[in-house]
Amino acid sequence: MARLGGRFVALLLVAALALVGLSALRVARWHPLPLVGEEPTDGYPRASGVVHVHTTLSDGGGAPEETIRAARATGLTFLALTDHNHLDAKPLEGYREGVLVLVGSELSTTSGHVLGLGLREDPAFRFSGDARDVFEDVRDLGGFSFAAHPTSGRPDLAWTGWELAGPWGIELLNGDTEFRRAGPRLLLTVGPYRLNPAWALLRTLRSPDEILRRWDEMLARRDVVGITGADAHGRVPITKTRALRFPSYQALLSLARNHLLLERPLTGDAAADSQIVLSALRRGRSYIGLDALAPADGFTFTVEGGGGRWTMGESVPVVRGLRARIGGRVPKGARIVLRRDGHVLAEATERLEIGLPGKAVYRVEVRVPGWPIPWVITNPVYVFTPFELDARSGAAAFAGPPPPAREVFPLESLPGTWEFKAEADASSWVDPKVLDSQGGPEGGPAQRLRFRLGAPDAGRPFTWCALVNRQERGISGHAGMSFRLRADGVYRIWVQVRDRNPASADEGEEWWLASVRTSPQWREVRLPFDRFRTINKRTDGRLDLDKVQALVFVLDHAADKPGTQGTIWLSDLALYY
Repeated sequence: MARLGGRFVALLLVAALALVGLSALRVARWHPLPLVGEEPTDGYPRASGVVHVHTTLSDGGGAPEETIRAARATGLTFLALTDHNHLDAKPLEGYREGVLVLVGSELSTTSGHVLGLGLREDPAFRFSGDARDVFEDVRDLGGFSFAAHPTSGRPDLAWTGWELAGPWGIELLNGDTEFRRAGPRLLLTVGPYRLNPAWALLRTLRSPDEILRRWDEMLARRDVVGITGADAHGRVPITKTRALRFPSYQALLSLARNHLLLERPLTGDAAADSQIVLSALRRGRSYIGLDALAPADGFTFTVEGGGGRWTMGESVPVVRGLRARIGGRVPKGARIVLRRDGHVLAEATERLEIGLPGKAVYRVEVRVPGWPIPWVITNPVYVFTPFELDARSGAAAFAGPPPPAREVFPLESLPGTWEFKAEADASSWVDPKVLDSQGGPEGGPAQRLRFRLGAPDAGRPFTWCALVNRQERGISGHAGMSFRLRADGVYRIWVQVRDRNPASADEGEEWWLASVRTSPQWREVRLPFDRFRTINKRTDGRLDLDKVQALVFVLDHAADKPGTQGTIWLSDLALYY
C-alpha cells in the first residue's frame, strides 16, 4: 500500500509539472492578437508615442538615453520625458536616434500630481505646490496640463482637485496606478515576465470603469482630453537604497500608447514636428491603444455629414445626416461600443457605421473578449450648437480674479507699525535698506527686497530671503489682502500670514502661505485668505485672523533656484472686505 501511495504522489507531481510546463509554454508562445479589416482611409497622418516617463534625473531607474533607446526599439514616433518638478532634460529635446523627444514635468501639488507638457522654456522659478498656480504657470509657459494617476490607490497621489477651473485633461490609464492595484500580484508576474513581458504586464491590468465614469461626468460640462501615461520608472523599490530593475523601459513603452491624428505628416524638422505633435495632444486628436494586446495604429473613428469630416477631439456643427464611421484594423471579434454622453448608443463587431441622433458627446471603446480593459479608448467627438460650444469653452476657462473688493484698508492706516525689515539665512544676502522712496508706481514709495538666494547643504537645509513685518494684530472679518508687485525678473514669492499656534514647532507660530509669481510690470494682486494653506504637521486647522503675529514675503529654494538674485518691489499693501 505504501508503495502504491508513493507512485500516486509521484504521478500527481509529474502531472503538476506537466501542467506548469504547458502553462509556461502557452505564455511563452502568446503574441499580440492578429488584426482584420481594412486600413483607414480617413486621410489623417498618424504618430504613436508615450508620455509620462521618468529617468535618473528624478526617480527613474535608467538614464534619459536608455529610455530613448527603448523608445526607438519599440518603434515609437515620440517620447515625452517628465521627471519630477523640473525640466533638466530640456537639452535632449528634438530628434534623438529617430525618436522625437519632448520634455515636460510631473509637478507635485497639494491636490495631486500634474503632468505639464509643451512648456517652451525652463523657468528660473520653481513650480508652486498649489495646483491652481501650477495650471497657470504651465499655461503661461505655453504648455497644457493633465491630472496624473487621478485614481491612484495611494491617497497622497490620488487627484482631489476635480473642481479646479481650467482646460486640464486626465490620465485615463496610468502604469503606476495599475501596478499598485496589482499589489503582491505584481511580484508573481516576475516568472511569466521572463517568458513573455507583454503577456505578464497585460495580466496586471484591471477594468478602468471608475475613471471612465468620472470622465463622462466631466465631459457633461466641458471638453476634457484623456490620455494614457506610462508613468515608467524602470524600477521597483525594494528598500530605500535598493531597487529591482523591473519592468524594463522597453516593456513599459510597448504596453499602451497615445495614437495621434495629425494636421500634416511629420517632416523631420524637430521644432515644427514638436508643435504638430503637441497640438494633437493638447486638442485630444488622439486615442489610447493597448498595443501590447494588438497593434492599434490602424484604428479610425470619424463623423461625416454636411460635406465635412471630423475626428476625435474635434467639435462638429449640428447638421442633418451626421454619421459615425468606426473600424479600420481591429482584432478579430472585437466589440466596438459607441457611447453617447457616457451611455451605450450602439455596438457592433469589428466595424460600426451609424447615424448620430443629435447633440451629445460621442466616444468609442473597443473591447476584446476575455480582457477587462478596452483595447482602444478614444477621445470624444463633440456635436453641439455654437452657443453650447461657447458655454463648454467657458466651463473650461481658467478661474478669473477674485471679486472686486468692497472696501480697502491700506496697511499703514491700521494700528501698529507697518514697516518691513529684510531678513535672510546665513548663506543668502539681502539689502538692509528696504524703503525705496521713488520705486513704486508713478514714482511713489515701495518696499524693496534686493536678494541673492543661497544654496542649501547638509548643515543648512533651508535658505531664504524675506521682507518681514512682525506686528501682532487682529484682522478678523477681512476677506483677503491686496498689494501691487513688480520685479526685475520672473520669480515666485511666498506670501505668509503667521498666526498663533502654541502647538507649532515654529516658535508657537503657524505659517499660512500662498504663492505669487512676479513680472517686470506692476500688477495688482488680490489674495483671498481662503487660498492660504499650511504645511504644519501640528496645524490647528484654521487661519486665526484675530491672532496674526507677522506678515512675510519670502523667497526660498522651494520657490526659486539657489543662486537666483534680483529685486522685488511691493506697494499699496492693504486688507479688503
